Amino acid sequence: MTSQVFQDFKKSSISTSKIILIMVIPYYLLAELLIYFELMPYIAGIFSPFTDLLNLPPEASLAIAAGVLLNLYAAVAFAAPLGMNIYEWTILGLFLGVMHNMLVEVSILKKIGIPVVTSVSYRFFMAFLAVSPLILLPKNFFLSEPDSIFKPLYEVKVENYESFTDFLISKFFDSVILSAEIIILVSLVLLITSFIKNLSFLRKINHQIAMISSMISGISVGIVYGAGVLLSEAKYMTKKQIYSACFFLMTAHAIIEDTLLFVYFGANVWVLVLFRLFLAVIVFYLIIAFYKTPVIDKQHPQDTR
Repeated sequence: MTSQVFQDFKKSSISTSKIILIMVIPYYLLAELLIYFELMPYIAGIFSPFTDLLNLPPEASLAIAAGVLLNLYAAVAFAAPLGMNIYEWTILGLFLGVMHNMLVEVSILKKIGIPVVTSVSYRFFMAFLAVSPLILLPKNFFLSEPDSIFKPLYEVKVENYESFTDFLISKFFDSVILSAEIIILVSLVLLITSFIKNLSFLRKINHQIAMISSMISGISVGIVYGAGVLLSEAKYMTKKQIYSACFFLMTAHAIIEDTLLFVYFGANVWVLVLFRLFLAVIVFYLIIAFYKTPVIDKQHPQDTR
């Protein structure tokens, strides 16, 4: 099992590192260029009504768009140069923790039977619901020092550059350093998730616990892996089991990696984890308690393997 864990870790860490480099460096440089040429205020102003609802600076709109449509690495690349405080990083991490990488994840959930409109509207609503306590209550209700700026190894620097070339070189090195730090952080997480994926009870799934296995996999590794388990076992499950697992995972998935990525910049770990898990458990309970399984769905095929 140990050799398999390290083989999976090596494969996933290499592929993920490539994604991080491809996403972080160009988007970080784009954000810095928009700031350098004073174009960010014009672009941000278009989305200011939306960011105002989230109590975020208008400049964070590009980070939100990148996170929702692409992934969290692109979102962090846009957000890193903005110098946001702990409160803002926590809101951004909580909102995007629920709603990110939609182009990929929506298509995966569609294969299991969750309509695109349902998936998108549900996650949009839950993302706002998750951050609503932070928005409606005083900043220091959940956070002890909401306005302080956390200083990671990477730190936003304000410098005067002699030329545009000096600016580009400096920001390129900054983007490489930020990418390297994220790669190290994510690699540690991938080592843990590689171990989880190779646990015997997840590799040899009993059909009766497929729903639980998919939820454990999704929480720790991600919605893609959790949905993969559901996809392979869907014919042995009722719609109630599939829906309860899917809606749980749409609210809380990849808790380890997603959380640490924002905690690294100062977001509150307990808010990011507990808020999402609380909502996921509530939704799971409501579906289990009130969803009426059609009679035809109860007669799912027996295991013949």
